[in-house]
Amino acid sequence: MTALIVPTTSLRAMGLRNVGRKLAMQAVGIVAALGLATACTTSESGGPSNQAMGTFMGAAVGGAVGGLAFGSAGGVIGGALVGALAGNLVGRALDNQERARLAQATQTAFVAETNVPTNYTVEPTTKSTSATPPPATVVGARPVAPATTRADGSTCRPIELTATKNGQTTTETTTFCKAAGSNDLKPVSV
Repeated sequence: MTALIVPTTSLRAMGLRNVGRKLAMQAVGIVAALGLATACTTSESGGPSNQAMGTFMGAAVGGAVGGLAFGSAGGVIGGALVGALAGNLVGRALDNQERARLAQATQTAFVAETNVPTNYTVEPTTKSTSATPPPATVVGARPVAPATTRADGSTCRPIELTATKNGQTTTETTTFCKAAGSNDLKPVSV
């Protein structure tokens, strides 16, 4: 007589695994679509646009932070989606100097004792072909709540980021965390 050995994996567990795979594939599809949509845009120098770079860098950093913070594939996927969206929005408008000033303002706001914004004015770095030069870009960061300490020892604080470029203002609130013993701020979705 032959014995039949059946795996003990329940149908419920298999169903949850399939839902997770389906969700992961949808997330990958969304990030890929965002990537394809922004990959067609190039900068004046012919390289990838700030928006494309922001999308890909945001997805990479968001996925890494989400994976580390939540220790699961869902955390990686969620972090990648949030990071891609945030990177897309920020990268759409800001050049390297403006992003550096925004990062500096964010560092200052993270350790600030009050909720006073830190603003920087960045003069245009490229020469304009029009008779009137483009206006300066103003970037800023303002803490919107006190810092909190997580169980893992990291410190987190929500920061409102603002950028005004070419007369258009973009505002976004992002929670940044700093690991114990580190000076690096990482955007996270909480």
